[in-house]
Amino acid sequence: MLVRLLDAITDPLVGKFIDKTSSRHKFQLWCIPSAILITAGYIALINPPDVLSNDLQALTYMALLTLLVSTSAGALSIAIQAWPIQWTNDTMEQSVLVSRREQFTLLGVIVASVLSSAAHTKIFSIYLIGITLVASLCVLSLPRIKHSSNPNKDLDWRVFLTMAQLMVPLFISTLANAIAATLFMFFVTDYLGLSQAMGGTLLAIYFTSALIGIWFWEKKITRYNTINLYRLSLCMTIIMFVPGFWINDANPELFTLVCLGTGLFVGAELLLTSMLLIKKIKFINKEKSSAMIMGSWGLLMKLGLAMAAGLALPLLSFWGYQPGVTPKHESLAIIYLLSPIILKSISLILLHIHNRQNGHIYATNNI
Repeated sequence: MLVRLLDAITDPLVGKFIDKTSSRHKFQLWCIPSAILITAGYIALINPPDVLSNDLQALTYMALLTLLVSTSAGALSIAIQAWPIQWTNDTMEQSVLVSRREQFTLLGVIVASVLSSAAHTKIFSIYLIGITLVASLCVLSLPRIKHSSNPNKDLDWRVFLTMAQLMVPLFISTLANAIAATLFMFFVTDYLGLSQAMGGTLLAIYFTSALIGIWFWEKKITRYNTINLYRLSLCMTIIMFVPGFWINDANPELFTLVCLGTGLFVGAELLLTSMLLIKKIKFINKEKSSAMIMGSWGLLMKLGLAMAAGLALPLLSFWGYQPGVTPKHESLAIIYLLSPIILKSISLILLHIHNRQNGHIYATNNI
């Protein structure tokens, strides 16, 4: 938890350093070293040396390397998220860049999850080195940003207050996704009575559906108000979770439909969240400070992951659920299904309030 906290609070600071980098190659300068550090740290993490003689040494070793990997991953993520904003002023081009980014991220998650569970650590290490080399060469081949200048000197807390009007409802929806992700395997194995392998298959279906969702919703951005599309995706995700209350170990195959539906609309959220933030940043003319703002968003996302584990699991334990010990516990289904419904409903209400005064920011003609 301490490592996660340290990693999260460094994100805005890293974003500020990225914004202050004056080179027109600044995103390459941040992406490539970060990717190398991630790979080196993760390889060292999964291949610990034999000299670790006791638990304290092993714990210290893992904590330091985990902090290195997570901090480097945060820097890489911030740079990649801020890059489209300073790459081009055309919203269409930005939407394509964000869409491909999210699609390749999901593909990477799928491939890495398969390799890490099925392959030897040395094979996985070779894969990490190879993919890092290919990614670095691709990043080096990309053109420089058009302008290199320091972030706006008048950046102050009012900017974050303005962004918070949008970030808060987005964070609440992200928290809902994090809780569902945290409890997914528990729900599949303990409540539905399915195997871990079947849970992995359902996750693959979910991620594949999300990939399709990103592609599908990318086509809609040019025709519809972005915040309205996001609100629609929230409504549909809520609807997809409702039938889950009638699914149990007697009809677990129906949960496949829930995975398909929620994946499709969570894919929409991945794309539309970034586009909403981009349009808001452009509207307040803070493109030059985009990395710091995205770093703040990264902090919120990591906070959401920590809160999901820190709230959902203790609450289940309080209600008597113990993983692998108390199967078919009703509290597991209630929290897994009801949390996204409630939190996304709150997000919808806040977005409705925000949209009444700021809906024009996210219109198709606001580029």
